[in-house]
Amino acid sequence: MKMKQDVYLGMRQGDLVGKPYAKYWKPEMGSLQPQVQDAVLHGKYASELGIELEQADELLKPGYLPLESGITKLASGKYLIACLTQMPKLTGEMFEWWMGWHYMEAQRYKLWHPQAHLDNGTSEMQGDNPELSNREKYQTTHYVHEYMGDSATKIAITFSPASEYFRSVDNPYSDEVTALVCGRISIRRPALTIGHVIHQIRQVDDGAEMRSRFWMGRPKFSAYSNKDLRNRIVSSRLISDAAMPTNFARNLLVHCGMEMNHLSGFLPDLFADYNPDQ
Repeated sequence: MKMKQDVYLGMRQGDLVGKPYAKYWKPEMGSLQPQVQDAVLHGKYASELGIELEQADELLKPGYLPLESGITKLASGKYLIACLTQMPKLTGEMFEWWMGWHYMEAQRYKLWHPQAHLDNGTSEMQGDNPELSNREKYQTTHYVHEYMGDSATKIAITFSPASEYFRSVDNPYSDEVTALVCGRISIRRPALTIGHVIHQIRQVDDGAEMRSRFWMGRPKFSAYSNKDLRNRIVSSRLISDAAMPTNFARNLLVHCGMEMNHLSGFLPDLFADYNPDQ
């Protein structure tokens, strides 16, 4: 478990002294990629253009889905936030390595989104354990502290094997689909599941593209069944709509588009520094 420390945005004097990754601290972030800019300006799309979490296998098919970047409110009452990011020179292995490496220090986590990330960590803190695979390092619960828009939020993301989300195939990976980072998003206290996320890395001619999907809303208490009265109340459309307004979905789209675009600018070089033989 990481020791408690001051939590603040950005870097302070001495934070990067002796850190081999210090050169990758770039507090100025680029603009959103054009497809994400268009999605933000468009506002909500028709619900028929989205897919429910139970239809995640659609992401494994060649080509693109009707909604690759944008927001829609699904028939289930959940918001779907989709974000496509072009990532030249990236591979799925690089992203899986990053997911198991970045949470070990707040400074590493802040490289990803200098204007929003505060801290991250896990109970085990095994990200630097050479005996574990990249997936073993990141497939645990991450305790995330970050800004979403102008609100600092504390959430837990429990990352699980892709097989728990893609059930119609024996192996969801292929020569094209090289990473599937899947997780359940919860509020920490009380333990309330508020959504799910899938980040898919798919190889293209000049590197990779990330297809991110968030299904947010219709919360439920993790400790109780779906039929429990407490969950029937908290997951009602009235409460879900109040807890998950449209501006939250928009802020999440912008946040994802910003951080993934920023990450693509330095991750290939950072990965090479730590994995010189690959």
